Amino acid sequence: VYIGADRSVAIALKSVDWARPYLNENAVGEVPSDFSKMFAIGDVIRVATEDSKQWSLAQVPEVSGALISVDPQNGGILALVGGFDYYYSKFNRAVQARRQPGSSFKPFIYSAALDSGYTPASIINDAPVVFEDVALEDTWRPQNYSGKFFGPTRLRVALFKSRNMVSIRLLNDMGRRHAMQHVTKFGFDRERLPYDLTLALGSGAVTPLELAKGYTVFANGGYLIEPYLIERIESDKGEVLFSADALLVCETDCQQMQQQISKETIPSKEVTAANTESSPLSSGPRFASRVLDKENAYQMVSMMQDVIRRGTGTKAKALGRNDLAGKTGTTNKQHDAWFSGFNGDVVATIWVGFDQDRPLGKREVGGTAALPIWMDYMRAALDGKAEKTLQAPEGIVTMRIDPKTGLLVDQDSNQGIQETFREQYIPTTSVELDNNFTFQQQGGDPAEAIEIPEQLF
Repeated sequence: VYIGADRSVAIALKSVDWARPYLNENAVGEVPSDFSKMFAIGDVIRVATEDSKQWSLAQVPEVSGALISVDPQNGGILALVGGFDYYYSKFNRAVQARRQPGSSFKPFIYSAALDSGYTPASIINDAPVVFEDVALEDTWRPQNYSGKFFGPTRLRVALFKSRNMVSIRLLNDMGRRHAMQHVTKFGFDRERLPYDLTLALGSGAVTPLELAKGYTVFANGGYLIEPYLIERIESDKGEVLFSADALLVCETDCQQMQQQISKETIPSKEVTAANTESSPLSSGPRFASRVLDKENAYQMVSMMQDVIRRGTGTKAKALGRNDLAGKTGTTNKQHDAWFSGFNGDVVATIWVGFDQDRPLGKREVGGTAALPIWMDYMRAALDGKAEKTLQAPEGIVTMRIDPKTGLLVDQDSNQGIQETFREQYIPTTSVELDNNFTFQQQGGDPAEAIEIPEQLF
């Protein structure tokens, strides 16, 4: 390949095997067997290299994407990518694109369920159902992506396997009013959330930044922070002209934290009144308000850690960390692919999709299109950092349960599996398990999108 200035570079066939033709939303063509199937002499193509040794075929992608990362302890934006290239498109998808979050919205529904008395061991039936929903002006027969149903399912399993029917039944059982009141505590705009059962599947409209902000509440143990871009502005003389009025997460010793931060951020030199009016200085740190009780936050983090350990996000186990939690998201016909995940230090949300709403392709779900990008970012963002996750609060106890019924078993035996409960919601009924009991994890769907009425798009 001639690249100008009398230079030519070689491209290996294996480096272009991704360039197969797009047939339709369900399939792509065969891997090319030679260059003639892709190029003709004289074609103008794009090539790229990372080390000036191995060159590969490149292109300006048709598909768009966004990345937003937030410090859950103070709201500072750690990274923001609004698209492929500012000169191709000045639309910042990370903060401006309002898209359906799909299953990445489910944790907020499950959190509402825990708030209303459900537990991770509660059993909900994953089975067909028909709803006569006035809000949808029709009879709604939701289907799982695979067309399969798995029967009675514990909430924990339903979340990490992303069972759509369980989420719908859960919302219907707890009531839409309670769910809506709960999810808006995470900072979502009520006006952009549907007041019907499709809320359980993430049919509302959110930006990647809004979704990441919601996930920070889980990551920091229940506090609502406000993301910000600029920490402070200093003059050439070192005077602080502007200091972000950030909301800080503080569990204990808040007064000591306030004194320490004030010493570090309040300038030692006087600033003119004109400067303080246009760029106000923070008079001292403000602390974020608790919007979610610590027991709820802990259980949700535990359940979302299982998304990575044994659910739809298992690819992230390759990062080799035990403190990661998150949730995949895929919308109807793979129009949007999401992954939102975190530990105690970093929250990151990835969105992939076309600007003009259309399918990405049959296999382009959250776990394949968005999760690898999240992994690349988190690998760098957490490099050298110790693991950090929520510790169990005093109101949480661990009990042994029967995985089929969610009921207690003999606590002095090795029967069943362990599950976390808030003290007031420990099951009061026990069952006996066969001595030959073995537990096999329930299977899951390959993806998580289901059909939502077209008028919602």
